[in-house]
Parts: sequence; C-alpha cells; structure tokens
Amino acid sequence: MQTLWDIIYGAILYVDGLVWGAPVILMLFAGGILFSIMGGFHQIRKFGIAWKTMFWKGGARGEVHPFKIWCMVMGATIGVGNIAGASTAIHLGGPGAVFWMWICALVGMATKSFEVTLSVWSRKVLPDGRIQGGTFFYIEKVPVLGGILALLFAVFTFISAYGIGNMIQANNVAYATEHVIRSYGGGDTEVFYGRLAIGLIMAFFTALVVIGGVRRIAEAAYILIPFMSAWYIIFGLGIFAMYWYRLPEVIGNIFRFAFTPAAAFGGLAGWTVYSAIRYGFARGQFSNEAGLGSAPLAYAFAESDHPGRQGFYGVFEVFMDTIVLCSITVIHDQLTGALWERPDLSGAGLASESFYRAYGIYAPVLLGVALGLFAYTTMLTWEFYGEQCVWYFFSYRLKLIPEKVIRWFWRFVWLPPIVFAAVSPELFEAFWDFSDCMNGLMTIPNIIAVIYLSPVAAKLLKDFYTRHLYITGELKGKPPASVPASQILKYYAKDFLRSMFTPTYVLIKENMMGRRISK
Repeated sequence: MQTLWDIIYGAILYVDGLVWGAPVILMLFAGGILFSIMGGFHQIRKFGIAWKTMFWKGGARGEVHPFKIWCMVMGATIGVGNIAGASTAIHLGGPGAVFWMWICALVGMATKSFEVTLSVWSRKVLPDGRIQGGTFFYIEKVPVLGGILALLFAVFTFISAYGIGNMIQANNVAYATEHVIRSYGGGDTEVFYGRLAIGLIMAFFTALVVIGGVRRIAEAAYILIPFMSAWYIIFGLGIFAMYWYRLPEVIGNIFRFAFTPAAAFGGLAGWTVYSAIRYGFARGQFSNEAGLGSAPLAYAFAESDHPGRQGFYGVFEVFMDTIVLCSITVIHDQLTGALWERPDLSGAGLASESFYRAYGIYAPVLLGVALGLFAYTTMLTWEFYGEQCVWYFFSYRLKLIPEKVIRWFWRFVWLPPIVFAAVSPELFEAFWDFSDCMNGLMTIPNIIAVIYLSPVAAKLLKDFYTRHLYITGELKGKPPASVPASQILKYYAKDFLRSMFTPTYVLIKENMMGRRISK
C-alpha cells in the first residue's frame, strides 16, 4: 500500500517529467537562440563590455550599488549547484552533460541579459526613493494573461525558495559532512549530530543576515563572493595541474558522449544522449538560473543609469557561474577518476571523493569551506527572492497582509526547513526532484513574458552599447552612425504599432529611471 509520501513524491516526479520534458527544454533553448539573434549575439561579440561594466562606479538611481547586487545574485547562482548539482549532472547524464551545460550557459547569457534588462526597465520608484520591482512587473505587461502569470510566478517562486534556495543547500552541506565523518571512521550517531550541528549553524548565521533585508544581504555577499570564488577556482585548478595528462581524454569524452550514448562502464548503467541533454540543461539552469526569473528580483534594486547596463552584468554572471565554476567541478570529477570508479556517489559526495583523491586529508577543509559558503550565500539571496514574492502576492496584489508583517513572517518560517533538510539524508533525491520541478514551473511564465517583451530588451541593450556608453565616455569615439538613437524604438505590449514610432530617449526618460508613483 502506498504511503502519503509515496503519493506526493510520485506527483513531484510526474510534474517534474512534464515541465522538464522536451517542450520546456525546447522553449528555453529556442528562447535563448531567439534572444541571441535579436541581440546580435551580444553575449559573445560584446563580452568585453560585460567585463568593463563590472568596474562601473554606480551612483545612479537605485537602492544598492550594482556590484553588490551582482555579488548578491552570484550568491544565489554560485551554490551547491556548482558542486553538487554539476556532479549530479555527470553522474546521471554522463560526460556529455557537460557539453549541454555549456550550451545552456551560452544561450543563457543572452536570456539572463534580456530578463535583467526588463526588470530595470519595468521597475517603479516610490516618492521616498524606494524601489518596487522584480520579475512580476514585466510579466504583468503580457496582454490578457499577464496578471495571472505574474501571480503564478510569485507562487512557484516562493515555493521553490524552499527547494533550490533552502533545503537543497542544507541537505548537500550535511551530505558532504556525513561523507567526511564516515571517512574518519564515524558511525551513525556521529553522523546524526554532525548533520544537526550543521543545520543549526547554517540557520543561525542565515538569520543574522536576512533580518537586515536586501542591503545587509548584498553587503554580506560583497564580502564573501570574491573570496569563496577565488578559493574554489584556485584549488580546482590545482587538480587540473595534478592530472593535466588526462585532460585531452576528458575533453574528448565531453564532446563524444554529448552526441553518442555511453555503454555501461565501471558499474554505471550507461548514459543516453537524452539524459545528457536533460541533465545538462536542468542542472545548468539550476546553477545559472537563466530564464528562471529569479535574478531580476534583485537586479531591479541596483543603482542604474541604463537598463542595458544591468543586462551585461547578467551576461558576466552566467559566464562565471557555469562556464568557469561548474566546468571546474565536472572536469575534476573526471580527471581524478571518481566519476568512473565510484558510481555509488553523486552530488557533493562525488565532488568530495574527487577532492580527497587530489588533496588527501586536506580535502574536507578545502571542499567544506567552498561548499559551506556557496550554500550559505545561496540561502541568503533566495530568502530575499521568496520574501519579494510573498510580498507581491499577499501585500501588493491581493492586499491581504501589510508589507512589514508578511516580510517578517517569511523570515521566521524560512529558517526551520534548513535544520529539517540537514537531518534528512533519505530525502536527498527528493529535494533535487522537488527543486527541478519548481524551477521548471517558474520558468514557464517568465520565459513567455521575456519572449513577448524581447523587442524591448533587444533595443535597450543595443542602445546601451551603440549610444549610451559613448555619452558616458566609457567608449571612445563617435557612436555608430548606422544606429542613431532616434531609430531605436520603444515597445509597449498594449499598443505595438504606436510604440514602434516612439524613440529611445522617451523610453529612457519614462521607464529606465523608474516611474514615480503615488503610495
């Protein structure tokens, strides 16, 4: 007889299979290709501008310095997905999943730049200077169904916040802790108390930061992100140096198994091309969150003199997250032989084994610091994402609960699942499946809106690097004469034809700096 949990888990797997079936994967991929074409493959051709943008000093309208917001968003994307998620991708999809993860990142760079640009374009500024913004504000602009899609996005996101942003993080850190304790001879009792201690510590330090809201979260990320990224890159490249002679074989396997199935090897069940594509895209999106609609919830609060600027922050975000950090994980898992020789390990356990083979007794400290900080910063940012969505749903749209009440309520109910997930090793796979399911449901309303509003984002991004950067002096010379500002037109979902003849400077004046509204 099926238990209640069996029924719930079966439903999660069923919905997960639907949302991550061919239609959603094709929608994400086709959307990314569309955005790349509309932007003139700006994520590749203008990548230097993304790098230059990272050094902008800020000072324009907004609540938080743009680099601090970038660090905050990176805190969400650089999570256990870069270690445990990437390792799980090659465990379930084989080495070929790495190739599809890279493709997901390349098209995701365009997708992220479009959705982030739209979030700054659609934000509102209150009379006291506070920002109201986020993904739901541009989703609302979709005709007829916009309001419903925005509410659905908010619901899926604050539910997803418990998966991708909370329980997944705590469970994987606890899983890695268990792996370390058992490697030193610890038994079940030591493992339980180790997991409990990790859960309590993470919940306590998360509470210290999230009570301060977006500014304190951004400040914490500003301190932690550069350090923890450098930490993981340095020791990851150290593994590359130790096993450099295997690198050609590993790279060859990535491209070979992306298009051909892999036979059973070393106890593994074998991988199909579909599994490589499915897990490469799912775990790639779990990591960089392109198309998910999560990052615009934070970017809307950045100081900005042009929506396109934040769009290029998004380009560099995906590059660092997936092309750099995820690649380090999936390659060193293969270089050390851990993927092939330990088919019983997945996620953080596989990454831990890889580090142990390279660094021996120092591995628990090296990987533990990275995994703990990655998970911690993800929980901080995703708490804010969930908070924004419950505010939008219960306070802004339905007007059921005052803003301060719902925000503080969310901060308190956010913490207990961290401890629960840490002491629930048997739910490891369930947490991943739940997160994949919610991520897919979030993606659908967001990607529909981004595709519909893509003319806005494309023209704003083009205006940014063909006109605005010359005005600010960040690019020298004259703007390209072939693309004058008067020809870059404004797009309104309600009245497409009329909007096609509204010049960019009107768009910037009315939207880019934020509409001022009454309380």
